[in-house]
Amino acid sequence: MWRNSLAILLLALATLAPGTAMADIFLSADFALTRGEDPNSYEFTAAVPEAVGQPAPLRLPDGCRQTGMSRQTSGGRAQYAYELACDRPFVAGDVIQTPWKADGGRFVTNVMGSQVDRSLTGDASGIAVPVGETAATARSIGQIAPEFLAQGVWHIWLGWDHLAFVLCLALLARGRPLLWLVSAFTAGHSLSLAIAFFELVRVPVPPVEAAIALSIAFMAREALLVGAGERAFAFKRQLIVVSLFGLLHGLGFATALGELGVQADERLPALVFFNLGVEAGQLLFVGAIVATLAGLRALSLAAPVRSAALYAVGAIGCFWMVERVMGFGIA
Repeated sequence: MWRNSLAILLLALATLAPGTAMADIFLSADFALTRGEDPNSYEFTAAVPEAVGQPAPLRLPDGCRQTGMSRQTSGGRAQYAYELACDRPFVAGDVIQTPWKADGGRFVTNVMGSQVDRSLTGDASGIAVPVGETAATARSIGQIAPEFLAQGVWHIWLGWDHLAFVLCLALLARGRPLLWLVSAFTAGHSLSLAIAFFELVRVPVPPVEAAIALSIAFMAREALLVGAGERAFAFKRQLIVVSLFGLLHGLGFATALGELGVQADERLPALVFFNLGVEAGQLLFVGAIVATLAGLRALSLAAPVRSAALYAVGAIGCFWMVERVMGFGIA
């Protein structure tokens, strides 16, 4: 009875605070630089999540000043347009420091006649936009690798739905079976991530996101039944189910990677290192859960905490699914 009450309570809390129930909280920004009508004048535009998009000043390169600014909001995003005037052309090393604390972003410009489309990583100060990189020059693996590794790690750590599914796996199995299940999940989402990123298939995002939420509720229920002894742990069946759900989650990862700027000649290394970052973040999370469970077993608290966590995750997964289905016709 107390378990059912806990699940109902958590579902009610999730309903009352929908902002905390967002699954993918990877906050992505879009930046663009275009040339103005006068010499050394530019328009710098920024589209950021409205949750972090409060008005704040930019830090401009030396010799540049802001001559105008407008702000609009649409679809949950704040859209800024800045008019800039500079005493000189942009040079390598020039950066516009933006104040918004997004996790990553995309920068597009063609002011030098060649298209630049690249990803950006945020930090505690915001996102630094390298406006001096106005030519589409090839980057080395040493430059690409850390950028997309970091994006992969941050996306798995900030993607609550992906973490919730992995948590269910860690609460369903132990030891070698857990490693096999995590590997099956990895294989599934790595395959669909590659297929979707290279646009070999195109799947509408809202149904995929709803199905991901459903996969969490399903796996939480499965772990509860196995833990209660109401269902035997069928390893082969679980392996197949987890692999198929991995395909779904990979489509979600591909959506996030697609929001980041990736030049055509960087697509393959970007995919590889983003995927490696996702796996690194996932393994660290699994290790933390396993270590926590080991500590709880020493205190004889593993069973009640496990049950409470699964009821909570299942309730939140159901809430996400309903929320996403209700949003199919809105956007």
